[in-house]
Amino acid sequence: MTDLNRRRFITLFASAASIALVSPKAFAAPDKLHRWQGTALGAAAAIYLDGLSQDQADEMISSALSEIERLENMFSLYRPEATISRLNRDGFVENPEQEFVELMSRAAMISRHTDGAFDPTIQTVWARLTELSQQIAITDEGAVHAEIGRLKSLIGYEAIRIEPNRVSFAQQGMQVTLNGMAQGYITDRVAGVFRRNGMKNVLVDLGEKYAIGPRIDGTGWPVRFGGNDAQSSSGVRMYYGALATSSGSGFRFSLNGNYTHLIDPRSGHSPALWERVSVFADTATDADAFSTAFSMMRETEIRHAARHLPVRKILLVPLGEAQEIEIDV
Repeated sequence: MTDLNRRRFITLFASAASIALVSPKAFAAPDKLHRWQGTALGAAAAIYLDGLSQDQADEMISSALSEIERLENMFSLYRPEATISRLNRDGFVENPEQEFVELMSRAAMISRHTDGAFDPTIQTVWARLTELSQQIAITDEGAVHAEIGRLKSLIGYEAIRIEPNRVSFAQQGMQVTLNGMAQGYITDRVAGVFRRNGMKNVLVDLGEKYAIGPRIDGTGWPVRFGGNDAQSSSGVRMYYGALATSSGSGFRFSLNGNYTHLIDPRSGHSPALWERVSVFADTATDADAFSTAFSMMRETEIRHAARHLPVRKILLVPLGEAQEIEIDV
């Protein structure tokens, strides 16, 4: 569930949220479009604004970057004094920010709704796999299985205690990651900055995508899918809402791909099901979390779960196959 390479296979160009297939020719760079590109949440990021003066665009981008910085100080595992890092280090955090409590509560709720296919307490396994890969021990299947078995008792969202003024673990040694949904949450919050300022033609791309209306000329923001699957040259046009995509090919602990950043909390192992899972939803928080959860599920499980979840559309590319599966909700 890390944010560093999780969605690299989506070309950083643009997006939105009503879906229509488009040809590769549709992705020519637009004219007179204000664009900021940089790094956010440890990954490449971009923001596109249409229909503004340069001064207006600069002011809006500045406000957005301030919001990103503020929220990274809560959710980034790479900042030792971030709220989540202090929780993992000490086993509790007192008087956390309202946004931190909000997202932790949302994570627990999504864990329940997906029967544990999404679970923020997977961080202990992630951290250990990182250590093993650095020691080249990741190729020792027996050792890896033994370590995962040892750590499985530390996986379980039910052991997170969430109160308005305190978040803590019921068991010593637990850790959490919100990288499976914090990108989406921050994307939503940045989109909120633009919306409150009356912006209607904006695309926020912080790994997850959120579109506040189309381009100023009414055309949708195009998104290209990259990666190893047969859909790499196709794409979508979207106009409103959010899109998130998960793929095990984004980051692998081992060369054979047996262990990727997508780890099923129920087993501690990486599933070999999908080349790509894309989810369209009203919020990037939901799209992000459910694209992660669905990566752990078979098609029948996804179809059953999606009927009760706040998602619009799901696109699945099975591992090793060219046929894309489309699920309308």
